[in-house]
Amino acid sequence: MNWQRTKSIFILTFLILNLFLGYQLYQKNDINNISRLTDQPLEERLANNEISLSEKLPKYKEKQTLISAQRYKFSEEEKKSPSKNVSLDKEASTDITLHYDLSKPMDLPKKDSKDLISELNQFAEENISRGKEYAFYEWDKESNIVWFTQVYQEKKVFYNPTNFGIVADAKDYDVPNGMIKFTLDDKGNLTSFTQTYLFITRQGAFQQIISPSKALEKLLETNLQKGDHIQKVELGHYSLVGEGEVQVYTPTWFIETKDGQYLVNATDSSIQVLTEKAE
Repeated sequence: MNWQRTKSIFILTFLILNLFLGYQLYQKNDINNISRLTDQPLEERLANNEISLSEKLPKYKEKQTLISAQRYKFSEEEKKSPSKNVSLDKEASTDITLHYDLSKPMDLPKKDSKDLISELNQFAEENISRGKEYAFYEWDKESNIVWFTQVYQEKKVFYNPTNFGIVADAKDYDVPNGMIKFTLDDKGNLTSFTQTYLFITRQGAFQQIISPSKALEKLLETNLQKGDHIQKVELGHYSLVGEGEVQVYTPTWFIETKDGQYLVNATDSSIQVLTEKAE
């Protein structure tokens, strides 16, 4: 027997075995590292990406339902305004879309957006049918329009702001479903408003929804960028279908950063990008 040759074979065999075992150990450590990253608390993952939050994540009920809604037909009594300074434009109105003009422009705060929103909230409560059921949604400063959206069980009905100006030719659809459109003049004073309303009912059984943390984790995987500042996280309802007499809305997380607005479906975690600043 050639012991020198046998010795060389043993050495080579052990070398290969050591390389194989070393590779397996490397793979195991790599998997463990990935697992640790995945299991890393959201706060740490956000901190590692230099992503900050303006406020604590909101409390919420873990089980929610879908809702269905259709445009509401206003009664003759609801068309009346309690204020002498506000009058219904009958030619521009229909049974489901009401347009009102102010006899003289109403002065609104110019410097502080919170004060302006507060003034419009009060105006809606005092001058608009079911006005307490709406809340501020979007301020289009270029078009001098402030949008309020309907609220159901303390949750807003979300819309895509880019679709606000895309309406049918018929005056029935001058304003999206369940919204108030406040029109301001060049000086920032209120001159008119248009209202629609949704008749809303719960749809189906209660179901588990994802937490705001899970919604942020999902967005962190796809859209959030290093250094982003999250300004708002809010639970509401959103319909993926933009048209139709009856629509179904799903529980949805609205997440707003300095550079974008996103909707995360709270039932299937799908993401809808509303606005996003180009890179």
